[in-house]
Amino acid sequence: MFEIPAVHAAMLVGAVGAVMPMWRAHGTDCRVRIAHGAMAVSMVAMMIPGAPEWIHLLEGGVLIALALFVTGETMHRRTAVPCAVDLTAMGVLLLLAPTAAPMPAASASVPPGHHHGGAGISTGWLPVVVLVCWALLALHLFRSTPPRERRSGVRTAAAGSALMILGMAPMAV
Repeated sequence: MFEIPAVHAAMLVGAVGAVMPMWRAHGTDCRVRIAHGAMAVSMVAMMIPGAPEWIHLLEGGVLIALALFVTGETMHRRTAVPCAVDLTAMGVLLLLAPTAAPMPAASASVPPGHHHGGAGISTGWLPVVVLVCWALLALHLFRSTPPRERRSGVRTAAAGSALMILGMAPMAV
């Protein structure tokens, strides 16, 4: 998706963030482990040069479906809800990525001025909004956990979310 080494490094950091909660997986549901594995695979797939855009759209759809899978009948809400937030945000960013790409310059045959229709609506800011909301929601979920329940698993999941947010930042910018 991106060919810049710094972007690849950020995405690699995001992949590490996706597998971090799996290191502290005792007490988490198998669904959460599957979801984190899928997020790591998705982050690595974004680094493959020349991958068609439909692959990333498919990844986005799968991640959103996994968010529903993770929250279905799980006993560990403390780990499932942050995982579902990560899955949903990453999936939405992947679905928005092709539409957020820079559009070619307007044709010279179109005169400047007032035009009617939806062609002038820009969604380039939408991925940034998703990224900011993801970061704020992840912070809220961590801060709303009572301090006595902030064991290393919750802290590891929050750190993993932060790294995934960093890894997905190039898609939003």
